[in-house]
Amino acid sequence: MMKRAAICIIGSELVRGIIQDSHGKTIATDLTRLGYTTTEITIVPDDGSIKRVLERLANSVDLIITTGGLGPTSDDITRDAIADLFGVDLKVDEAAREHLVSQVGSQLNDANLRQVMIPEGFSILPNGHGTAPGFCRPGSFFSLPGPPKEMLPMWNHFVLPNIKEGLGPIRIEERLEVSAMFVPESLLEEACASAVALVAAELGIDPVEMPVWGTRVQLYRISLYLQGGSDQTRRAVLAKLQEDIGEERLVIGDIQAVDILSSLLKERGLTVAGAESCTGGLTGTLLTDAPGSSSYFWGSMVTYANAAKERVLSVDHEILERYGAVSSQTVGEMAEGVLELSGVDATFSISGIAGPDGGSDDKPVGTVWFGFASPGRETEKVSLYFRPYTRDSVRRRAAVCAILLLEQYLKGNKLLDIVNQWQYI
Repeated sequence: MMKRAAICIIGSELVRGIIQDSHGKTIATDLTRLGYTTTEITIVPDDGSIKRVLERLANSVDLIITTGGLGPTSDDITRDAIADLFGVDLKVDEAAREHLVSQVGSQLNDANLRQVMIPEGFSILPNGHGTAPGFCRPGSFFSLPGPPKEMLPMWNHFVLPNIKEGLGPIRIEERLEVSAMFVPESLLEEACASAVALVAAELGIDPVEMPVWGTRVQLYRISLYLQGGSDQTRRAVLAKLQEDIGEERLVIGDIQAVDILSSLLKERGLTVAGAESCTGGLTGTLLTDAPGSSSYFWGSMVTYANAAKERVLSVDHEILERYGAVSSQTVGEMAEGVLELSGVDATFSISGIAGPDGGSDDKPVGTVWFGFASPGRETEKVSLYFRPYTRDSVRRRAAVCAILLLEQYLKGNKLLDIVNQWQYI
């Protein structure tokens, strides 16, 4: 008989529409592949409603998953509601307490200590990306933190394997995880459908035996999961996708663009710097988010106004007047200007039109130019057009693109050839 599951998403900001839930889709998709029927996904505020919901679900489903409400504040009452439901007390878990001390120091206050109060009889789910652990009754009840950076690793690394072990012959199929950089989700869906069909035809395989795919949209990438089939078919589908979209944009593993670049910089002992206009320092932010980035990142100058480009980076006034700030000529001089100032091994520059205004027939909103310079090497300039869903989306995709192109530039690859292959942005 099919097992039944329910998912409870906790958070007042979700109920008010301030932020959008993505956990429900992720969890329900994985549970379906495990053979569960998800009977409902419920979103409740931080006001105690979860207790009534859990009481209603307790005798109607086989598995309950909750996310959110495990923080240190007074409205984070998920643990209290679960303890009441099972008729147990809350107690401090010493292993979780030690982890908390390592994160916030030994001077714990009562609010912080709440995060390691666990219902008696429950097992801890380690949180490697935050301070509040999850907890569970294996096989039947799992409570996870709400922030995606904490919930998703816990779900993938601890909860799914735990559920798998309790299901006997039902198992999680092997899967290949891929990080897709600045690829629209709709394009990725179409490309996956096409790639699976083509590989099935080429290999003479029944389509039902081919991998299925799922996606999880994140801020600077999309996680793509190719699940089921064989290792051969999964990798054949990935190869087809990379052929169509560009192998630089589809990388195996749970990885960020900055991880790819930083690995190369550390390996070769190189240093880089940047000059940014339309991205407003976002590329520098992404680079400095990586631990140890001071060893290879000199800095990034935000030269937004033309006057800043002239005075700080020595961009020729006549070039700005004749070609404009968003041009091959300007980003070339920006990259060379920051190279002269910093003395690093390579530099990048970005100038574009993020919108919503400022576009023209020749340079529509979404047009971004990139420049790359290095001592003793010809400066390269390339442009891309990013479909302007929002101003923020153009800036985010441009920042990620600059990082990936800088990595390719350092490898000596021709950037024009690469961007020509990136047919869809």
